Amino acid sequence: MPPGLPQQVIALMLLGVIVWQGLANHKRTDDLIFGQHKLMALTQELRGKQLVIESQNETLAAQVDARTSELREANMRLAAANLELLELDKLRSAVLSNVSHELRTPLAGILGSAQNLRDGLAGGLTTPQQEYVDMIEKDSGRLIRVVNELLEWGRLQGGHVELHRSAVPLQPMLAEIAALLRPVADRKGVCLAMPECESAVRVQADADKLKQIVINLVDNAVKFSPPQSRVDIRAETNGQAVKILVKDQGPGVAPEDRPHLFERYYRGQGAQAAAGSGLGLAIAKNLARLHGGDVTLQSGTSQGSIFVLSLPAGAPA
Repeated sequence: MPPGLPQQVIALMLLGVIVWQGLANHKRTDDLIFGQHKLMALTQELRGKQLVIESQNETLAAQVDARTSELREANMRLAAANLELLELDKLRSAVLSNVSHELRTPLAGILGSAQNLRDGLAGGLTTPQQEYVDMIEKDSGRLIRVVNELLEWGRLQGGHVELHRSAVPLQPMLAEIAALLRPVADRKGVCLAMPECESAVRVQADADKLKQIVINLVDNAVKFSPPQSRVDIRAETNGQAVKILVKDQGPGVAPEDRPHLFERYYRGQGAQAAAGSGLGLAIAKNLARLHGGDVTLQSGTSQGSIFVLSLPAGAPA
């Protein structure tokens, strides 16, 4: 072996190792530079997207602020319109109340004069004169009822209705109402039927207001019933509640009218030809609610309607 060969071999090996490490380090450096460039590109891309999102957020915030401002202004206008409507409604109620008060006295005078003429206090009447007097009496009576309904509605809306409750026997009250309205039903050819209920049944109510509710329901039933038909008044009790049902054989209530039936001044399809203010059912429902009860339409088919007055029961006698 030539002298110095081992040292040369070792030197070559060391040189190879150094060269290999250099190449490896160079590759790693290239990878790092590539990765750094890629990271910078991603960072720039993300920054661009962030700027877009920030711009969109600013635009959205501006739109939200603008819409919020519009809604605020719309709410203010709506509140102002509601206040104006309330004031107009109060003014209308006041005008109706005042007009009704002014009308009631002369109408009562007209009705009284017509009744005096009918009774012959001013001498005998010819047949045409009697017919005219009957028309005056009928129309003035109808107008007085309308005026009374307007006044009653004004009192209800103003919170001026006070209930004077007592234990009201149901059977005598229903019998009195049937006797009161039977002549009207007879003239129209309608049979007004009322089976007797338990004489001990009482309701804690204002007797006059309760009578007003039931008269309204029965009068409506007679009004919308055809000749040769029947109106039934029936009372039911289960100990906790009393129900008075008024059933007729009229045309019923159209489905589109039922949601609005108890609204003030509402007149459904079947009511257009009937006289009235459109307040009767609204008054009845409000009076019933003052008593802690309600008036509802249980059935309104083409075979007739059933209106139900529900009230808390009083103690048995």
